Amino acid sequence: MNILGVDVGIHSSHYAVAEGYRVIHTGILAIDGDILRRFNIGFAGIDAPLSLPSKGTLRECEKILLKRGIRLFPSGAEFFRKVAERGMEIAEWLREEGVEVYEVYPYAARKILGISPLSKKNSKAGIKKIKDDLRTFLEFDNLENSDTVDAAISALTIRLFLEGKGMLLKGKDGEIVIPLKE
Repeated sequence: MNILGVDVGIHSSHYAVAEGYRVIHTGILAIDGDILRRFNIGFAGIDAPLSLPSKGTLRECEKILLKRGIRLFPSGAEFFRKVAERGMEIAEWLREEGVEVYEVYPYAARKILGISPLSKKNSKAGIKKIKDDLRTFLEFDNLENSDTVDAAISALTIRLFLEGKGMLLKGKDGEIVIPLKE
């Protein structure tokens, strides 16, 4: 079964389909089921909060990431709520279609795996460096923009996790999959 990586946006969400350690397709996600059947998707990594904090602005799993030196947007922050809600909607649809869904955080994966953690994905030079380093882990022909790069890293994170090279950071109000250090 293949893995779907999704980078959630408010207006559109980009995806990458990984077969093994190769990205075989990318695009903008449509909630219609075609992509799931066409590419035999069994697992998905979603780059968005899939739960909200029980109190405050941070979930327990996010606090663990912060303690590890990985910065993030707090899932309970008002400005981030629409992304979280959209991510939860996509996750619910995927689960209804029989896909096993996990929350991921591509920047955490980049930092842990050494995929240009200091490079800025919104600069031309930064995204080029990230793509160059990502090729150590994943084959791909072209990742059009930073959104598809994040989607590909989301799929990679789940591939590593399924092979025992990742872990689930759990809290009572959410969980995030991260890779283990190589």
